[in-house]
Amino acid sequence: MGEGHNTAAKNIRNAILTQFGSNAEVLVVDPYTRTNPLVNSLMQQGYSLAINNYPRVWKLVFEMLSKPGMIEGMGPLLTQLINAVHSLVQEFKPHVIASTYPVFGYILVKIRKTDPSVNAPFFTVITDSTIINSAWYRYPSDGAIVADEPSASVLINDGVRKDKVHTLGFPVGIEFEEFIPTPPPNDGIWKLLFFPGGTPRRALETLHHLSTLPNAKITIVTGRRQAIHDIISRAGVHQRCNLIGWTDKMPELMGSHHIFIGKAGGATVQEAIAAQIPFVVSHVVPGQEEGNIALIQQTGIGTLAAANPDHVLHVIKGAMANEGALWRTWRKNLVHLQKPSASQRIAKFLMEHAMN
Repeated sequence: MGEGHNTAAKNIRNAILTQFGSNAEVLVVDPYTRTNPLVNSLMQQGYSLAINNYPRVWKLVFEMLSKPGMIEGMGPLLTQLINAVHSLVQEFKPHVIASTYPVFGYILVKIRKTDPSVNAPFFTVITDSTIINSAWYRYPSDGAIVADEPSASVLINDGVRKDKVHTLGFPVGIEFEEFIPTPPPNDGIWKLLFFPGGTPRRALETLHHLSTLPNAKITIVTGRRQAIHDIISRAGVHQRCNLIGWTDKMPELMGSHHIFIGKAGGATVQEAIAAQIPFVVSHVVPGQEEGNIALIQQTGIGTLAAANPDHVLHVIKGAMANEGALWRTWRKNLVHLQKPSASQRIAKFLMEHAMN
C-alpha cells in the first residue's frame, strides 16, 4: 500500500538499465491499478486512514495477514488480480520475475498450477526489516532478497532454506552511490526534515514545538496527504517553515538536512541510511514498521520519540546539544550501516538468473 514497494521496483529497474542498457527490457507494473483502479484507490485511502488515525486496527489486519490460510481464503476475491498477472506474464514473457509486494508469491503459485509455461525464476524483494510478515515468504519461490542479516535470520528461523535467502541490501536509488551527506552545521543552524504522520492535530502540535527552536530550519513534506498539507497551510505554521507536498526529490532533501523526523516506512528508513541522515521516529505504525524502528534503535542511527508531540522536541534538543555530540554518534553509525549499491547488486543477481 505504501510508496516504498513502488520505489523499490523502480530503483531495481533503473539499476538493470544502467548496467545492461539495451540488453535488458524491464516492465515495472502495479497490477492492482490495472485491474480495478477505483477499488485500489479506495484501498490505499483506507490504508492511509488506518495507519495515521487507527494504528491498532492496522496492527490487527497485519497480524491476520501473517496467519497461514488468511490470504488463501481470499482466493475468490483475487481472481481478477490473478488473471491480470497471468495476462501480463503471457504478454511480456519475462525471463525473470521479481516482486516487491508480498501477495504476488501466492498469485504466482496459483498461476503456475494451471499454466506450467509460466516457469521464469521468481524472487521476492522484501521491503521490511527485522519484523517481517510471513506472507512475504511462505509461498514457494526461487528465493527471497532481504536488506540485512537480522531480516535473513527471521526467514531462516521460520523454516526458509538458507540457500534461498539472499542478503543484498535494500534497493535504494542508484544516485545514493555517489552521495555526499550534509556536513555538521558550521553556522549553528540545524536543518530538520519533517514528514507529519498520525492525526493532523498531532502533526500541528509537533510542528508548534519544533518551531520554538531558534537554531533550526524545518522543511515539511506532506507527500500525498493533501488534507494535512491544507491544514498546515491554513494554520500558518508554514510561514516559519518550508512546506512541500508531493515530491520526487527525496534523495536531495535527505542529503541537505541533518535529521529526519517521521514514521519508519521501509523505503524511507533505508533511504535515510543511504543518505546518512539520523532518523527520529515521531509516529508508530504497528506491524511491519515496528521492525524498522527496532533496526533504528539497535544500530544506533536515531531513536523513537512517539510518546507525545513535545517528546520530539526534547529528542531534537538532545541531539543538537554539545555541538551535536549525539547526532555525530548517529552519523558515525550510519556510515558503517549503509549499502548504497544494493540496487546494483540486486540487478546483477536478477540478470544472472534471467540469463541461465
